[in-house]
Amino acid sequence: MTVPEHDDASSVLRAVTAAAGGTAHVHLVGRLAPETAPDAVAHLAGLLQGYDRVVVDLDELRVERLSLLAVLARAAHDAGGWPDARLALVARDTQLRQMLRAAGVADRVAVAHGLDLALDRAERRPAVVDASWTFPPEPEMVGRARREVDRRLAAWAFPGDPEDVALVVNELAANAVEHAKTTFTLTVTLDRTGLRIAVGDRSPLPPVLRPHDPGAARGRGLQLVDSLAEEWAIVDRGEGKVVWAHVAPGRR
Repeated sequence: MTVPEHDDASSVLRAVTAAAGGTAHVHLVGRLAPETAPDAVAHLAGLLQGYDRVVVDLDELRVERLSLLAVLARAAHDAGGWPDARLALVARDTQLRQMLRAAGVADRVAVAHGLDLALDRAERRPAVVDASWTFPPEPEMVGRARREVDRRLAAWAFPGDPEDVALVVNELAANAVEHAKTTFTLTVTLDRTGLRIAVGDRSPLPPVLRPHDPGAARGRGLQLVDSLAEEWAIVDRGEGKVVWAHVAPGRR
């Protein structure tokens, strides 16, 4: 099925979109600036949720500053991340491809100098992939968090031990449910160094790493995280916190 070409007009940036089958082709025309970036992200994220893959031609895009290129990768994240959201950027200009690499975009989405290569690279896992989920503070959400991460690790062909990851996810999510008692967001990020698991909640009270007590029935969650993770930390976010742990890829 072919969808007719249409324009999403803006005074400074247009997204000219045509689609065939499961692929949407987008030409970004105009200036990518702070005031136009949110609309560009929303438009691309919407397409990524509706099509198998989205290819964006950047030949007619003018970028106000290097950091703004990161919004292109943000669209893939907002749409669910690879492989649920397969985004490829076509940049025929060598300098633009260098800018995409410098901004870290080429690590997170496919970048190529031509359409065919872009489509091919969209099917491969990027060097950096992530996914996020937000859950209510209900006990059954701990198991759901584990299942979501397990499904994503399988899709990513995670080179580490998924059982270690499941244990860490379980403990961090359980801490958020039992102690923070607020909505929590789980984010997993896989890169060349391993897997980062982060759980953010709205409670400012940090979890406590208690001394080892073999007879204790509870309260040993962070001890388990400490033993399985290469490193972990608690980050104060003002009105809440993030507890993260890093699991090395070769651990089995």
